[in-house]
Amino acid sequence: MAFAVELVNRTPFAAATHVQPDADGQEVLVAMFSASFEAPSQDAELKPAEIQLPVNFGDVPFGNPVLSSTRYEADIAPVKPSAEVIVNGTAYAPNGKPVKEMQVGLRIGDTRKVLNVVGDRVYDSGNYSAPHPFRTMPIVYERAYGGSAPDGSVVDRHNPVGVGFHHFPSADHAVKTQAPNITYPGEPFLSPSDRPRPAGFGALGRGWQPRIGYAGTYDQAWPLPPKDFDARYNLCAPADQQLQRFSGREDVSLIGLTSTGRWDFRLPAVVAPLRLIYSDRVEDHPFRADTVIIEPDIWRITLKARLAVLT
Repeated sequence: MAFAVELVNRTPFAAATHVQPDADGQEVLVAMFSASFEAPSQDAELKPAEIQLPVNFGDVPFGNPVLSSTRYEADIAPVKPSAEVIVNGTAYAPNGKPVKEMQVGLRIGDTRKVLNVVGDRVYDSGNYSAPHPFRTMPIVYERAYGGSAPDGSVVDRHNPVGVGFHHFPSADHAVKTQAPNITYPGEPFLSPSDRPRPAGFGALGRGWQPRIGYAGTYDQAWPLPPKDFDARYNLCAPADQQLQRFSGREDVSLIGLTSTGRWDFRLPAVVAPLRLIYSDRVEDHPFRADTVIIEPDIWRITLKARLAVLT
């Protein structure tokens, strides 16, 4: 049944609504909230950002939508079964001096993650060269292990845009390395036979493994969601960046992901109750953040929240 929705937003943040059917064809109202904060410097207090990251109704890629990994995923998922954190960032060599290899790290609450970052390498006479020194390195899946044949005949389903799989180049033509720049510690890429996990801090593609395995079976009921859809499909962060929930005041540390070498802050507490006014009643619901997006290059973090209501 169609219904009218009027959204009144009395916060400095972004908000929007979206109506979509569930697997039974019943309409679901999804109210979405996006609160961005920024710090002008490493030690400054986080304050509401002058430019707010909007509520996104579609995925936003880093580049060509067909050939690029995802910068921001759409916010229209009605529910996320757990919380997750995304980091869209760059590795910065200590003190701006070129290095061949370094580590970068993320800590949020009790969750910790470290990645290795190495310079560009080329393959010649059966071996990879020594890494070329670098000052900065984007942490994107185009620089992690994976790849696809130019004609699409062979694809690494875990990371189709990466580099090194069957010697395939990165989907990003600006990436010249022939070996991954980003790997997990203990999983180096030293020969073409190595098969490390795709490593990164960003959003995994909707069609990538293992995420696509939760999408369910699309049959004659399409365009309704499948009956066997698993809400874990709505989680775009790597599994090691998923948390049970956010308490609202987690301490966060980023190592090697800013020009200063380190950024420590505490997630801001956001109080933004949602009031639903029906013809016969009023309901108040709290917004609880389920997604944190950290962008250390611009000293910005964004908390995302949602509420789904059957109509």
